[in-house]
Amino acid sequence: MTKLNLSSHHLTYGVQIMSINDRVLSYIDSNRAEIIAFMQKLIQTESVTGNESKIGRLMAEECRKDGLEVELVEPAEGRTSVVATYHGTTGKPRVMMYSHYDTVPPGDLNAWTYPPYSGKMADGKIWGRGASDNKVATCGLTMAFRALKNLGIKLKGDVIFTHVSDEERGGRYGFKYILDKGYGDGVDCLFYGHGGSGKDIGIAANGSRGCVIKVKGRAAHTARLEEGVNAVVKAAELIQRLRVLADEVNRRRYRLPGTDTVMVSRFSMNKCVGYVASNIVPDSCEVHIDRRFTPAETTQQIEEEIQRVLEGLKAKDPEFNAELSFSSGMELSVSPADSEIVKSIQRVAEKVVGFKPRPAGGSHSSDHGWFVSKHHKPVASYGIGGSGTHMANEHVSVEDVILTTKAYALLMLDLLGPE
Repeated sequence: MTKLNLSSHHLTYGVQIMSINDRVLSYIDSNRAEIIAFMQKLIQTESVTGNESKIGRLMAEECRKDGLEVELVEPAEGRTSVVATYHGTTGKPRVMMYSHYDTVPPGDLNAWTYPPYSGKMADGKIWGRGASDNKVATCGLTMAFRALKNLGIKLKGDVIFTHVSDEERGGRYGFKYILDKGYGDGVDCLFYGHGGSGKDIGIAANGSRGCVIKVKGRAAHTARLEEGVNAVVKAAELIQRLRVLADEVNRRRYRLPGTDTVMVSRFSMNKCVGYVASNIVPDSCEVHIDRRFTPAETTQQIEEEIQRVLEGLKAKDPEFNAELSFSSGMELSVSPADSEIVKSIQRVAEKVVGFKPRPAGGSHSSDHGWFVSKHHKPVASYGIGGSGTHMANEHVSVEDVILTTKAYALLMLDLLGPE
């Protein structure tokens, strides 16, 4: 992968950045109320995946206030993403900075202490759906750039802010679509803003594939069930065999080079449905599998392992008949542990939180895999704070919102260089 070489850039601007850093941090502390109010506004703007137009237009308006060149990207009705570009004085380096603002649904409203779209501030925290995943990053990137702009600080490099929809469903109507339209062309690296512990810099994520196995039977009246072939019964035996494979897969470990972290393979059967009616032997039953894979595995291997299970069952039971299909999921994402963007985040974090975070891989999947597979440039993800992701009572501390804003502002200075 291409390395972003900023060593001479840092030598040239090191002293200057030190004094600018102090101004930026002081400005953010002095404007806490505005930052927190904006975070609350984002939470109060409902943006469940599939209905992101309202928050997209809000973000477009906010980015225009800051003088950015704004484009709304809408591949389908209600699926709104924002691309907001800052043109630096030299245009080098060119960095994409990403956040997603779509969220999962709130679930059981009675499980929430405060309403999920209230943005309530209590006990030093801001409560609501999206607080951790991922509006803390959307707020942080927006308010970080606003701090630089209001202080009159110009950057040498270009920034392409991408605030996107559809991350929770894989990014085909969000980040992938944006990349397919060419907005990532010429970008040197991607920074992915996200809630987090502040201790890790994400540089790798599992790929994912969805799998559906349609087990076929033969319908019959249950009064004459011997005339049918019960697809649910056949699927039940299949599930038992798949469980053996799943147990083996879920024991697999991959040590990510350059880090002390381990990525884990995942195989989970998440759905089985075959009902027709209470008096009919079902002639079809579907088993749905979520498969997450590490860099040590291939998509061909994944397909062959499942196919062998089907063939083994067919050899034992001539009546067994099944169709296997895969969906593309998300691409594997692996970036170097020693890339310049990782080093930049480490420098910034030491100033803001007092320690150097470590590069790490995760067993989740992420839409930044679309960037790596298309552009083969480094990605790094970092964030501070947030708890209760995809759960009731999701929240983020007020202090972590401020720390995130500080970290992102100093990262822009470190990566792009002040004029």
